[in-house]
Amino acid sequence: MYAKFKILLFTLLLLLTGCSFLPNDLKIAERLIDTDPDSALQILRDIQKDHVTSGSDRALYGLLLFEALDKNDLPLKPDSVINFSINYYINKNTDDNLARCYFYKARMCKYAQKYEEATKYYLNTLELCKNSKNFNLLGKIYSDLGEISEIQGDNSKAREKFQFAVNNFNKLKKKLPAGYRTLDIGRTYRNEKNYKTAHKYFISVLDNYNDSTLSGAAYQEIGVNFWFSKDLDSSQVYLHKSMSYPFKGTDYSVRCFTLGEVFYSKSQYDSAFYYAEKALLYPSSFFTQRECYRILANTSYLKGDYKQMAVYMTHFQSCSDSVRKIETQTKSTVIEDIYQSSASVGKTRQWLLIIGSVLPILILFGFLIYFRLRKKNKGNETQIVQQVEQLEEYEVKLHEKHDLLKVTLKQKIEDAKTLQLAKYKTATVSQREEIDKEIYNTCLHINNWKAFSALMNHTLNNMIETLESDFSEISKKEIIWCCLFVLDIPSNDVALILDFQQLSLYKLKQRLAQKMNFTSTRELNQYLKEISEAK
Repeated sequence: MYAKFKILLFTLLLLLTGCSFLPNDLKIAERLIDTDPDSALQILRDIQKDHVTSGSDRALYGLLLFEALDKNDLPLKPDSVINFSINYYINKNTDDNLARCYFYKARMCKYAQKYEEATKYYLNTLELCKNSKNFNLLGKIYSDLGEISEIQGDNSKAREKFQFAVNNFNKLKKKLPAGYRTLDIGRTYRNEKNYKTAHKYFISVLDNYNDSTLSGAAYQEIGVNFWFSKDLDSSQVYLHKSMSYPFKGTDYSVRCFTLGEVFYSKSQYDSAFYYAEKALLYPSSFFTQRECYRILANTSYLKGDYKQMAVYMTHFQSCSDSVRKIETQTKSTVIEDIYQSSASVGKTRQWLLIIGSVLPILILFGFLIYFRLRKKNKGNETQIVQQVEQLEEYEVKLHEKHDLLKVTLKQKIEDAKTLQLAKYKTATVSQREEIDKEIYNTCLHINNWKAFSALMNHTLNNMIETLESDFSEISKKEIIWCCLFVLDIPSNDVALILDFQQLSLYKLKQRLAQKMNFTSTRELNQYLKEISEAK
């Protein structure tokens, strides 16, 4: 009997111990993730996913796995794992873990050149982190958004995001990430052909940071900067210097490719061919690969090797197609604007619902107070009248504070543009102009003066009625311009709607200011904004 009891107890303990293995492994991996990501990744890979049965354990496993893969510079996959974690944390309202999941999902999309999808996930992460002090995560988000903006040619926005990243890393005194982002800022200036300013940023990294990999990246950027500014000898010196330093990511392929460009410009075709071919042996972007195949095709042509040239041209075309797909994606800044507009409209609708619910109660409550006071204090009617006037004044202020007709109309235009994005991408310039005209005509009734006047009077505090009454000499086109200006419609779109050139549009504004007896267009701007405000 005793022997049977011992066997039963041992079996029970074994089962209980086995059940505790998985949570312990996850906790150990979580503790090691920052200090020893290699070991953390090995622990996570040793865990058999079939044994992860708890929803919370599966969600944490997916988050830790992607974090470990990212810290080890390995591909982020499979997406089904991180998708489960995202769905779990959404349902559990766990903002911190959900933000980290969104970040790694965004990075996975970014590495796959799916910049539209990546941007949406980064914005979701920022929304969850808006009150957070996780400066490291914020720094990485802005770094990645800056890289996407730079790839898409929006250098000023990229520079702004890189600076945000530097600020967040500096709060943690993380010098190396701040140094890399400083190089990124310099690169945005180089993209704008401001080579002197770019050089200052690159030199500042060499002077202020003591890390071999970062120094190699700085020498690389200086060499590329000299190549862009046509100083081939200096470019060659710095690029050769950078070759002896360690590298990260695609840096080494950039160094080889740029050296190939330098030698090609110097008509040293054998060296150009050597470095372009060498660049393709290392991790590289489609942009770098395309330019390498261009050098290889051109040098093969000059050598008379037309068969090999055809092979390289095929690769060049393939890379060009990939680059074209990347370039046709919607800019991340456009997605950010749409995201922020949608969030603003959502909050506006919430306020409208609240006001719509509270206002009738306030009015009813006011009348109840009025009649009760009148009944109890007939001799004190002056006080009652004052209270009613205060209530009415409060009601008017509520209306003024939350008059959102203008915001709603602008959102209607943005929503219409969003619906046309797919069609817009494949359209020609003239077709895009027709699409824009149709959107504004549909939303604002530009071609129907009666409908346009009614909409603008309702939205902009009887603006058209006021202008026609006070300034009978101004034309309909000038009145339309006034309304579009108050609605903050971009000047390019205003010119398109009125069928004007930009210069003609500016002259229209000057003539209009003179007709209305203003000394400057600034006074005109102020006047239009004042009459459009709700009374």
